[in-house]
Amino acid sequence: MVEKDSSSARLGWRFAVGVVLIVGGYIAWTLIPVAVATDLPTGAKSALTALLGATPFLTKVAAVALMGRPAYDLFKRSVLKSLRLRASS
Repeated sequence: MVEKDSSSARLGWRFAVGVVLIVGGYIAWTLIPVAVATDLPTGAKSALTALLGATPFLTKVAAVALMGRPAYDLFKRSVLKSLRLRASS
């Protein structure tokens, strides 16, 4: 049995979970207006809004710790590459 020696074959589940963490962290920003519109006390709204605002940073740190730096760099390169392709067309 021959194993693939590509970088994507070695990434495995950690890479997938890391990508989900990064994307999910940015999705949390969409919940900020919902938190502001609730009937919670002002202090609770502020704390919840601050937590939701810091979520992308916190999930990115957790993703890099889980994925490892080489996998994170691969993810970043692929995202930047796709953004450059879209900007040029």
